Amino acid sequence: PADGKMNKIKWILTWPLIFVLFCTIPNCSKPRWERFFMLTFILSTLWIALFSYFMVWMVTVIGYTLGIPDVIMGITFLAAGTSVPDCMASLIVARQGLGDMAVSNTIGSNVFDILVGLGVPWGLQTMAIDSGSTVRILGKSLICSFCRVKKKI
Repeated sequence: PADGKMNKIKWILTWPLIFVLFCTIPNCSKPRWERFFMLTFILSTLWIALFSYFMVWMVTVIGYTLGIPDVIMGITFLAAGTSVPDCMASLIVARQGLGDMAVSNTIGSNVFDILVGLGVPWGLQTMAIDSGSTVRILGKSLICSFCRVKKKI
């Protein structure tokens, strides 16, 4: 009985979001929309970018309100919030006997995050917004991470 009520509440809270996504992203698994797979990918990526922006903004506001530094909020909440779904997906496919798919999901999502999550905004900044500019990295930890990776290669 309690599960039924919680499912109804969850449905009521998520319905507007599901409706907006249904209206804005073509379902390319249906024959009518098959040829729009790239549009589906681009729109899905744009929605993820929008959701990510709001997630970071909300975590920043919560951290500021509670007096927790941005670095700590990013390491704990944002990193965990983005890694847990990938971990769950990898576990599910690994249990189905698809270990190679689990590994590719783990590696692929991180590569996508680095190349698209950092590359696209930085590329837009240096090519379109302020042509010929450089990107100033304010976080010392990001520079250290890149230096360590560069030394290993």
